[in-house]
Amino acid sequence: METEEKNETTKDTPYFVIQSLDKTLHILQCFIDDRSPLGVSEIARKLKLNKSVVHRLMLTLQIHGYLQQVKKTDKYTVGPKAFELGSVYTNSTDLVDSGKKTLIELVERTSLTAHLAILDKDSVLHLVNVEPDHLKYLFGAAGQRRPIHNTALGKCLTAWMPREHVLKVLEKCTFEKTTANTIDSLDAFLSELSRVRKMGYATENEEANPAVRSCAAPIHGKDGDVIAAISVSGYGISDEKMNELLIMVKSMASQLSRRIGHF
Repeated sequence: METEEKNETTKDTPYFVIQSLDKTLHILQCFIDDRSPLGVSEIARKLKLNKSVVHRLMLTLQIHGYLQQVKKTDKYTVGPKAFELGSVYTNSTDLVDSGKKTLIELVERTSLTAHLAILDKDSVLHLVNVEPDHLKYLFGAAGQRRPIHNTALGKCLTAWMPREHVLKVLEKCTFEKTTANTIDSLDAFLSELSRVRKMGYATENEEANPAVRSCAAPIHGKDGDVIAAISVSGYGISDEKMNELLIMVKSMASQLSRRIGHF
């Protein structure tokens, strides 16, 4: 019988957690975090697990199609079954289906990139990205994660949360400055959230990337809580254009909210 070892993936976990399954899910999380091929040794070091245990778990994932080995190397990458599982999620919610239609309309009207995202733990998780193209819409890679403190989406997704929840979400946030305009303290961010609640939308003025501006508005669910947000972003957006975009994005966010059941 395999001896369960105490490590960062098993300590302080609830009694009902099946440790072998817990380790397996942590292995998959490594691929989500790194977004690149990984070898058995790399994952074993990351998770502080026995290499042979990791190897057997990864082989099991490979058999079921959740991992696949990169040709001519000893590394693995995410397999088609993982993509299929993700597709089940994105196709199982009215938010994503209706959100795609809203984003396409935003792209048509603005010629800018449009996004639909949710808050997942301590980061912004993109569910749908739509980019303009002269022939057809380009759907960017879903599953991208962005920081909360320097994005319009992040501000929208946290502005209507109770203060104690915001503090919990930002517990590990370092408020890293990526540009001169990045909000770099908790107090300044909380003040910004107050402004967002008052205005009903959030803006990002070259806070994550130089010359990139964006605006976002919240999506409310059936119970009134903010469950997601949409935004448009682009380079060199003038103040006049930004004001037009804010009105448009806020209006379309309200329409999307009603479409998924908010009254």
